[in-house]
Amino acid sequence: MKRKIQVAMLAVMAGTLTACWDDDNDDPSGTAKTALLRTEVLAVNNEHCASGGLRIIAGYDDNQNAQLDEAEYVSSKYICNNGQQRSDGEGSAIFDQALVGVAFIAKDDVNCPAGGQKIFMGVDTNANSVLDSDEVTDTQILCSDGSLNAPESVINALTASPSTILANGSSVLEATITNPSEIDAIVWKDEAGKILQPRSQNEQNILDLQAGSELGQYTYRVSIEKKDTSGKLVLQTKSVTITVSQAPSATQTVSLDTRQVFLPDDFTMSSVTGDITGTVIYGNPQPAPANALLRLAAIPTPENTELVGFVAERGALNQGTTAEQILQSMVNAVSNNLPSAGDHIDQYSQTILDGGDVSASYNITLTSSMLPTNLLQIMLQQMAVNQIGGSTDALTPASTEVAATDFQFDIVVSYSQAADSLIITATLVGKNNAGRYADVISATTSENISAALGSTLELQADWFRAVEQTTSKADFLFVIDNSGSMSDEQNKLSSMTQSFINTIGASGIDFKVGTITTDSDVLRGTGFTSDVNQIETDFIPGIYGSGNERGIYFSEKALDPVQGTVTLAGYPRVGASLSVVIVSDEPSHYGSSPQPFDPSQNLFVDNGYRVYAIVKPGDASLSQYDDLAVSTLGKVLNIDQISEYDSFMSTVANNAGATSAGYKLSLAATHQILSSSLAVKVDGVDVPRSTSDGWQYYPLSESVVFTGTAIPPVGAQIYIAYQYIKTTP
Repeated sequence: MKRKIQVAMLAVMAGTLTACWDDDNDDPSGTAKTALLRTEVLAVNNEHCASGGLRIIAGYDDNQNAQLDEAEYVSSKYICNNGQQRSDGEGSAIFDQALVGVAFIAKDDVNCPAGGQKIFMGVDTNANSVLDSDEVTDTQILCSDGSLNAPESVINALTASPSTILANGSSVLEATITNPSEIDAIVWKDEAGKILQPRSQNEQNILDLQAGSELGQYTYRVSIEKKDTSGKLVLQTKSVTITVSQAPSATQTVSLDTRQVFLPDDFTMSSVTGDITGTVIYGNPQPAPANALLRLAAIPTPENTELVGFVAERGALNQGTTAEQILQSMVNAVSNNLPSAGDHIDQYSQTILDGGDVSASYNITLTSSMLPTNLLQIMLQQMAVNQIGGSTDALTPASTEVAATDFQFDIVVSYSQAADSLIITATLVGKNNAGRYADVISATTSENISAALGSTLELQADWFRAVEQTTSKADFLFVIDNSGSMSDEQNKLSSMTQSFINTIGASGIDFKVGTITTDSDVLRGTGFTSDVNQIETDFIPGIYGSGNERGIYFSEKALDPVQGTVTLAGYPRVGASLSVVIVSDEPSHYGSSPQPFDPSQNLFVDNGYRVYAIVKPGDASLSQYDDLAVSTLGKVLNIDQISEYDSFMSTVANNAGATSAGYKLSLAATHQILSSSLAVKVDGVDVPRSTSDGWQYYPLSESVVFTGTAIPPVGAQIYIAYQYIKTTP
């Protein structure tokens, strides 16, 4: 069906357009005359367009030289970058025949980030005063400099699943359209401009893509033309890049307003519309343990959804100026909107990443059981909407979802204050299922892998020769509060010793553990040891120590390079990493003599000692434990979340293993690594991603570390393939 472009508004067109008609006033002979249009660019501060723009000059080709000479000018119109229009007035009747039409380009367009205007030009050959699509002979785009009140984005998100595929593989591209309509015109094109056919007439927003055999990256675009509520034509184009690679690890891409987020290929995506820019993600079911309840099949069907989540982009909405502040405000909003007064959400772990990104984990405890999708609905409403008081689609739970009262919520947020852009990636799972999804959750929320729209992905392969991991060394200094309120925490920490040793031992590393207290720099027991019984005893120093807890002061004193008790004992050993774990339920009482402690300039930072803090979040404003953990790229745990000690200790052990025995990616220091794309082979054999018998990537150490039976023999050839973001994020 022929589409029509309304010309109630003026627009500009580059190039020449010809048409013939009789004009008895200008040519009494009645011979056909040719109308021509020409354009001139107007600079900023032009007398006709302060914001700059174009002058459209119309006239008749009287001398028939196919050029619009100055003597042939009849009338001019001016189209400004801010959308304003004006005309000379005299001779303007020519524009009743040589039609100029305009459509608005929405913000976040691939060509015009701030929006703009697309100009259509042609001759009204059927004299219906409407520029029909078959009468358009040329177009031009005017991108706004920000002065135009352009429409908001109409392509809510553009996803590619997966975004990295093998040669001759397939991917599904899906565009989420704001307020979709049957009369929307949606067109898919490849990078050569070839039009591609959508899945079906009823699913024009979906493209089933079949890759060829040539390796490389290919960009696909989706364009939409739709009428807004006022009847004006709105256009937008977005693009997504697909990588055809030999790397076996597939990834997924979610294109938002200003950024694109990369996820592991462990999710099914579902579009969500309303006041939200993003998508809902559902974790692909993981096989249950052999002794699981009968209701779980050995290989769960996709309907057995257990892990849910979302990816979204929004502004700060007056909730803070840093990722950490905004995250706290969002969590408070969720807490205030849980169904019952006794429901609560408690942060048990937080890591501040490079650039101020925040990765955090929470326990959610409800008084009445709830389906994961219903709880996710609350989170979308309180965290993901892009305007105050906004709303989203209602989510429908799967029929096989199982209600629970205890959930684990993991999230990573990035915030650019300059762009007022908050990127959120989050997962939610019943607490009893969290262990089976641990690797997926870690790959999704331990860091925020995003890049500017238009950023490209490059492939990289690093080669290593396996070394003897047992020669790698990791030393740990625990600083434990021995005041009167620490009995339960000490006992729980001591009971976690075996798990800690099992984790660090799985990487085959030579480790030693030393313990002091918050009121003394004297090493407990026999000093540094790897004996599990001795460590368990050292972790329970009693509760009769000083109430003036000075964990940083005494650990700093113990590590003094000349007289420190740890230094005199020969630790940290040559070639060993050192991790410091401070455990206290009170603020740090460092004191101000001879000078106050500076978390960013100190012995720990200078020597690369990573500090972990098991402390009370409420003490953050009064204490320096959490600040020191942040400045040394460590991690913070809520001391009241005793049930999470085991997981936290595993993180400490794994990070130390990555520092001591990891294989550091060659581009990690200079580029953003797409960790979900990592694929590892040892002597040509694929090695799975697993924290037990496989490998895991640790972004803080920028390294891959092997564990258990997957530790390569000395001299084995290790091949690590991955993608990285070429352009600056």
